[in-house]
Order: sequence, then C-alpha cells, then structure tokens
Amino acid sequence: MVTQIKPVTFRYSHTIGRQETRGGDGFFNPVAIACGEGNRLYVLSRGTETPVFFPCKRVTICTVDEEYIGQFGNKVHPEDAVRSAPDGSLFWPTSVALDNRGNAYVADEWLNRISMFTKDGDWIGQWGTPGEGDGEINRPSGMAFDNNNNLYMVDSVNHRIQVFTTDGKFLFKWGVNGSGDGELNFPWGIDIDKNGDVYVADWRNDRIQKFAPDGQFLMKFGSSGQGDGEFNRPTGVAVDNDGTIYVTDFKNDRLQVFSADGSFITKLTGEAGLSKWGRERVEIDPVAVRGREKAQGLEEREKVFQGPIAVDVDDEGRVFVVECSRSRLQVFQKQTATFSGGSL
Repeated sequence: MVTQIKPVTFRYSHTIGRQETRGGDGFFNPVAIACGEGNRLYVLSRGTETPVFFPCKRVTICTVDEEYIGQFGNKVHPEDAVRSAPDGSLFWPTSVALDNRGNAYVADEWLNRISMFTKDGDWIGQWGTPGEGDGEINRPSGMAFDNNNNLYMVDSVNHRIQVFTTDGKFLFKWGVNGSGDGELNFPWGIDIDKNGDVYVADWRNDRIQKFAPDGQFLMKFGSSGQGDGEFNRPTGVAVDNDGTIYVTDFKNDRLQVFSADGSFITKLTGEAGLSKWGRERVEIDPVAVRGREKAQGLEEREKVFQGPIAVDVDDEGRVFVVECSRSRLQVFQKQTATFSGGSL
C-alpha cells in the first residue's frame, strides 16, 4: 500500500475592509489584528498624524463576514501626545491582544503605555513606564497572552521580551541586542502556540526565533533575502493549532508558511477581490465605477499584497493577513491534508 499526503494548501476566501480615514466601516493604515469570540475581529489602525483625519487611530470591531460593530480609541493631537494624554488615547499604536476574558490591550510606542478596554471598547485602565529597567518599556510592539493570562510583550528598542500580569506587574524578561541565538535586533511580532512556546519576528535580523515559555532559546529559521524561506523585515508571526507558522514578510510583500520545525511550505502573494465595504463605496459613485472599468489590469494589480504587516489565525483555520498599505485584510482558508492509498 502506498499512501500519499497532499501538502498544506490555502484557498482565498474574501477581503475585508477599505480605506476609511475618519472611522466607520473601514481601516486606515491597519497594523495589527486579534481574533475574538463569535467571529469578532479587532483591527488596529495606526492612521496618520494629520489632525483632519482624526479619529483615524482606532480599533475597529467587525465580524469575519464584514459586519461593522463599532470602534474605540480616543483621538489625541500631536501637541498633546504626552504621558498625560487622556485615558484611552492612541497616537502611535502598534498592536492589539485579547486576554482570556476578551478584554483588549493596545500598545502605543509613542506614549509607551498599554491601554486596556472591554471587549466592547470601554476603557478600563492603562499602565506602562518608559525606560530600560525591569518592567520599563521603550516602544512596545507585538503582544500575546499565554494560557495563564500572562502578557508577553515585545519591548522593541530595548531588544527584549518582557512578561507582565494583566495589570502590568513585571514578571520576567529575556533578550539582549545582537544576532546570536536568543539575541534580538528590533523585534516586532510575537505569538504563542498551544504548548506555551513563544515565536518572535526578529525584524532586523530577518529571522524567526522560538523560545520556551521561560525564554530559553529553542530554534531559529530564516535569513536575509528574497528566496523561499528568506525574509526582508519580517513583522508578524502566528502559529495555528497544528503548529504551522505564518510570517508576514513585509518588504517582500508576501506571507510565508512554515512547518513546526521551520521548514518552508509555501508562500502567498495575495488574491484579493473587492470587499463588501469596498463595493458599497464604489457602487454609489458613478465616477468610481467608470474609472474602474477603464483602468486596464486594475483587478490583477489589486490582488497582490502591499505592505503585509500582521497575521492571525483562528480556530477554524482561517488566516487573516493585514495589509497596511491597502487598508484591508485578506482571508484564506487552510485546507486540511488529504490522504490517498493504492496497492504497490
């Protein structure tokens, strides 16, 4: 008997979002995503510093089916973007993560603080102190919760990972600046698998590193370049329940997929169509309709990733890729392996 195993494949499902500068059913330079319960998605828009576009810095709550639920995050003007900025303010937000109660935590690298909100977006607290000491932060980036509800945070400019309780109590840290095993150089994204192991997108070192829950180095993969398994500034990393690893290869404009041991499986470059929100906007504007009809090759150009910056995977094997430059999400469905047998 010969058994054949079909490799992991991905089917494009749909696109979510459109550019919407002032809020509502769209995103503006989205940089992070968190999958919640009930098909909820929390999408963080970094926006711009131009006041006319406020409240462009926000977290949008929507569903996988592109139903708009709401948004949260208070606007703050550049001159007011200081430590004493009003509660719930966002200026340079970098990531969003959900604890085991569904509360949302948003990191801000300018304010050097973590703002906490309920699952519906009500502000409930904040913490964070700038600096280099234990528990102090310098431009926090990615965040992820473990099964014990501890928050693992990428402390980017301090080149380390710090671990906190939900109310900001420091627990432990690891990492120093460098390129050796376990060393970090402006790390960005982070995720934790079902076993508690930690994956870090080591941005300037162009690699992914895997650590035990206590920070012990386990493995690494990737190097600088454009080939399969190579990276040009990896930003986001996610791990599904099967141990498959997903990496947004930002400057190569692609998503790369790896097996649990770091072996390259495949890459995705984008298959986007116009989203539901996008169609609604176009269909009410006859000029836009005519413009799209006349633009030769537009659909092909719109398909591909542009600035893929973050990725998340839900329990149903749906992969959500955040495109900063196109203000949208592309959704792919992981296809389970199929088996076939035959006689020798």
